[in-house]
Amino acid sequence: MQKKYVSRRAFIKSGLAASAAFAVPMIVPPSVFGADAPGNRINVALLGCGNIGHYHKNWLNQYPDVRVVAVCDAYTSRRVAMAEELNRHYGVADTTRVYEDFREVIANADVDAVFIGAHDNWHTPMAIAAARAGKDIYCQKPLTLDLEQAKLLRDAVNGGERIFQFGTQYRSESLFPKMVELVRNGYIGKLERIDVWCRNVLNDTNQYHTPPYGSTAEVPVPDDLDYDAWQGPAPLVPYTVDRCTPWGGYHCPETSLGFVAGCAIHPLGIAQWANETDHTSPIRYEGTGTTPTEGIFRTLERWDVLCDYENGVKLRMMDMHTAKDVVMTYYSQRWRDGDGVVFHGTEGWIGDFTGGTFYASNQELWKEELKPDAQRVYESKGHVRNFIDCVKSRAETVCPVEMAIRCDTIAHLVNVAAQTGRVINWAPETEEIVGDEEAAGMLTRPHRDEWKIW
Repeated sequence: MQKKYVSRRAFIKSGLAASAAFAVPMIVPPSVFGADAPGNRINVALLGCGNIGHYHKNWLNQYPDVRVVAVCDAYTSRRVAMAEELNRHYGVADTTRVYEDFREVIANADVDAVFIGAHDNWHTPMAIAAARAGKDIYCQKPLTLDLEQAKLLRDAVNGGERIFQFGTQYRSESLFPKMVELVRNGYIGKLERIDVWCRNVLNDTNQYHTPPYGSTAEVPVPDDLDYDAWQGPAPLVPYTVDRCTPWGGYHCPETSLGFVAGCAIHPLGIAQWANETDHTSPIRYEGTGTTPTEGIFRTLERWDVLCDYENGVKLRMMDMHTAKDVVMTYYSQRWRDGDGVVFHGTEGWIGDFTGGTFYASNQELWKEELKPDAQRVYESKGHVRNFIDCVKSRAETVCPVEMAIRCDTIAHLVNVAAQTGRVINWAPETEEIVGDEEAAGMLTRPHRDEWKIW
């Protein structure tokens, strides 16, 4: 086990050195050693060994040209168990090593790429640090709690010519690309409106220790957990049994925007793709929302926000309970709670209901063979696989950093509009709220200096 603590100053110095020395991973062509030879393998690290970390691990274990050489987590038991499982999988002891401090992982020259599966508050800080240290990055969604950090991430990724994959895997799954191509090629006529909805803080109430909004009672921090590292740059608030859980990471406002970002980002990514707006975001937001007034889960509970694009398309963002009455006016099947996206055109509609249930006003659309001259979208044969292939080829991924920033921006602005109840005007070129200083202040977060790594 690696136990050496890396100071912030030493980390920054080592990161700059790594960035200069390892601008592009040295990949030996398959024709020299074979596709699975050590010289052709990508060495990756898992930052986060919880549910998302296991999702990453399960995909990576399928690829003989990848080795997970490092794991790190705020929970000792999680990182140790993950390393033990991976070493059994590889059949070679110490292939995967355990690290207590993720900064030491990022400073390790043997690591080509990192998979960031820590909770929301850590995504962008870890990604910025990794990019500056010369690592390629697979970063889970949502992207950031602070849009100023997102700009730093863009500079670090683009300036260092890093490969970046945003963990919104819908673009690599199921019928989503087909749906986008049908919309782009006019099979529902001219696109006019997009409905997007997702789960909210009430979705998993039965799994909270104290329903419906999490316990506020302070209790001792478990010996297994480095709570200071878990909170990281976020304020160090009292520890409760509901805080350092999946739901605490998703719904506590100190460390998250809630499901308006964490879940809505999947259908939002498809909405942006079909609307051909990966380079921008809507310019006007107006709507309502509510947040809990008890417990520790105080991110948006309900929201209904209408967003206007410069091209005239309207995007309606809703929580799933609000969406039900809206969607059931045109969707005749049984409603199921979850996330969804529907495109409305002048000649019909087409959409996904609950992340994999596809319908259209004309079901025959799904059988349409696109014409040879039809506009096609990026073909990804698996989200993790796409990232690994792009690390090797240095091509852009299906969900690059600009897409991630612009998509995540929508979630932030919907949150601001819902929280304030005011009209929010956005300038995509300068990436700032126009004429509302108080609202603009909601796009950034205070931080603890001891964990500032960007």
